[in-house]
Amino acid sequence: MTGEPAETEDRRAVLLQRLHRQRAWARAVLLFERTWPALWPPLGVAGVFLCLAWLDVLPLLPPWLHAALLAAAVVAVIVPLVRGLRRISRPDDADADRRLEQASGLRHRPLTVLHDQPALPGTDALWRAHVARTVAQLGRLRVGLPHPGLAARDPRALRGALVVALAASLGIAGDEAPSRLARALWPSWAPAPAAPATELQAWITPPAYTRQAPVFLKAEGGAATVPAGSHLTVSVTGGRGMPALSLAGTALPMQALDGASFQADAELAGGGRLAVRRGGTELAAWDLTVVANAAPLVSWPEPPGAAPSGGRMPQTRLPWQVSHAYGVVALQAELHLRDRPQAPALVVPVPLPGGTPKQAKGARQQDLTAHPWAGLPVIARLVARDASGLAGSSAEEAFTLPERRFDNPAARLLMELRRQLTLRPEDRTPVIEALDLIAAMDEIWKDDEPAFLNLRAITALLDRGRGQPAVDEAQNRMWALALHLEEGATDRTARALEQAREALREALEAQQRGEKVDPAEIDRRMQAVEEALQRNLQALAEQARRNPDSEAFDPNAHRLDTRDMQRLAEQMRDAAREGRMDEARQKLAELEKMLEEMKNFRPGRMTERERERAEKRQKGQQQMNTLQDIVQRLGTLLDHVHERGDAPPVPPRWRP
Repeated sequence: MTGEPAETEDRRAVLLQRLHRQRAWARAVLLFERTWPALWPPLGVAGVFLCLAWLDVLPLLPPWLHAALLAAAVVAVIVPLVRGLRRISRPDDADADRRLEQASGLRHRPLTVLHDQPALPGTDALWRAHVARTVAQLGRLRVGLPHPGLAARDPRALRGALVVALAASLGIAGDEAPSRLARALWPSWAPAPAAPATELQAWITPPAYTRQAPVFLKAEGGAATVPAGSHLTVSVTGGRGMPALSLAGTALPMQALDGASFQADAELAGGGRLAVRRGGTELAAWDLTVVANAAPLVSWPEPPGAAPSGGRMPQTRLPWQVSHAYGVVALQAELHLRDRPQAPALVVPVPLPGGTPKQAKGARQQDLTAHPWAGLPVIARLVARDASGLAGSSAEEAFTLPERRFDNPAARLLMELRRQLTLRPEDRTPVIEALDLIAAMDEIWKDDEPAFLNLRAITALLDRGRGQPAVDEAQNRMWALALHLEEGATDRTARALEQAREALREALEAQQRGEKVDPAEIDRRMQAVEEALQRNLQALAEQARRNPDSEAFDPNAHRLDTRDMQRLAEQMRDAAREGRMDEARQKLAELEKMLEEMKNFRPGRMTERERERAEKRQKGQQQMNTLQDIVQRLGTLLDHVHERGDAPPVPPRWRP
C-alpha cells in the first residue's frame, strides 16, 4: 500500500510537467493569434509594394511621384504596425489554461483545481480524489491550431490573391528581382533627357504608270515638279508639339505615330507652296508644280492606203507615230465607212515595239481584202492610250480600202454585189435579182454544182433571212464563192498557208523582242502551219493527179520533197516546245525558202495538153463576155437606186 501513493505522485509529476509544456505552446499560439491580425495590414501593403517593384513599374514614374509612393508605403507599413503591436498583450497561464480547456473540450474549467484549496475542513480526502481525477485528464490536453480570425477581417480573401501576385511578379522578374527591388527603393533623380532634335523627311511618289522614282524633297526647301496623282508623304520625328502641314494655304492633317513622330499622306491634285510649321516656326517649305497628265500624241506620218507592190492581194498600210512622256500602252486604227458613217467601226490593233514606248514610229500592214468594206472609201483615225486611260486621236484620213483583184467576171460581180450590201444592207432586192441572173448562166456552173448550190443558198439567205446577221452571213459566203471561182483548191490552200506562216512569224518576232507570248499560243500557230501545209500539199498532189501531163508540181523533185517539208515543220514545232526558239525561227525560214522555190517553179516548155487548156480558157473568156453586159446593167440599176436618195427603198422579197 505504501508503494501506490509514491507511484501516484510520480505520475502526477509527469502530468504536471506535460501541463507546463502545453501551457507554453498555448501561450505561443495565443500570441500568434493576437499578433497576426496586427501584422496583416502592413504586410499587405509591403506585398503590394513588392509586386510593383518586381514588375519594375515604379522606375517608370516621374521621380517625384516615385518618392511620394515610396514614402506613402513606408507610412502605410509603420503606422498600422505600431498601432497593432501596442494593442497586443502577452498571454499568461490563465489564458493558456482557458486555451487548453477549450481546445481539449474540458468542461467546468478543471485546470483551476490545480491552484485551488478546499474551502471546508475535513474534506481533504475528497479534495485529493477530485484533484487526482483532474490530473488524470491532463493526458488528453490539446493546444489546437491557431485561429487568427483573418477570414472575418478579409471576407474577399485578398490575402490569397496577394500571394498569387507575389509569385507571378517574382517569376517575371527572375534574376533581376534584386536589382528591380533596389531601383524601387531608390528613386532616380537624374534630369529628364532633352527632346531629340527634329528630323524632317518629305518625298513624293509619282503614279505607277509614269515608272519614275520617288522625288525626295530637301530639308532646306526648294522646288519640285511632279505629275498629277502623285502621293505626298511628310514625316516629322523629334521635337515637342504637333507640327502643321499646309499646301497652297490648305491645311493637311498630320497623324501622330507616337509621342515624337508624326506623318502626313496626301494625293497631289494641284500645286502651290508646301510648308511645315511647329510652334509658329517654319521648319521647311517647297514650291510644288503639279503637271496634269496629257493624252498621247498620235499622227499619220504619211497617208494610209494600199501597200506598194501589193499584187493581186494588196495589204492595207497604216503608218503611225506616237509619243507620250510616260509611254503608250495601246494603239489602234479605227476605220469608218464614209458613205455609211453609222456603221460600227472597223478596229485594227497596232502592235507597239518594246511594250510601252515613249516615242515610236512604224507602219501596220494587214490584209483586209476579205472584209466587206474592201474597195469602199473609208475614213480612218489613230487612237493611242496611256497607262492612266487617257486617249489621244489623230487627224482623220480618207482612202479607199484595198481590195483583191479578181480576173473571173463572176467573182468580180459577186464582189460588187457584196459592196452594195455593205452600203445599203436594207435594200436587198437589186442584189437578189442580180444573183438570179448569174445563176441563170449555165456556162458558169455546168461543171461546178457545189458552187451553184452555194449561190442559191446565198440568194435564199438574203431573201428569207432577217436583220444584219443574215447580211453578214451572205457576204461571207459571197467572198468564199468568189475565191472558189477565182482560185480553186490549190490557190486557197496556198493562201491559207501564207496566212498561217504570217501569224507564226509575228508570234516568234514578238517573243524575240522580249514581249510576253504564251507558249501555248506559239504551239497552236505552229500546228496551224502544219495543217495548212498538209492541205496545200494534198491540193497540189490532187492537181497533179488530175493533170498528169502538167509539170507545175513534181512531188519527186529533190527540192520540193513533201516529206522533207513535213519533217521540217515537225522539227520546228518540237524545237519551240523545248524552248529552242532560235532553232524554231531557223526552221521556219528554211520552210519558207522551200515553199518559195515551189511557188516559183515553172516548167521550161508547154505540153500539148497545156496548150489545149489555154485554148479552153480563151474560149471560156469569150463565153463570159456576156457577163460584162450584166455588170453594166447592174451598175445602171444600182446607180438608179442610189439616185433615189431619200426615197423609200424597194421592198425586199421577204418570205414567211
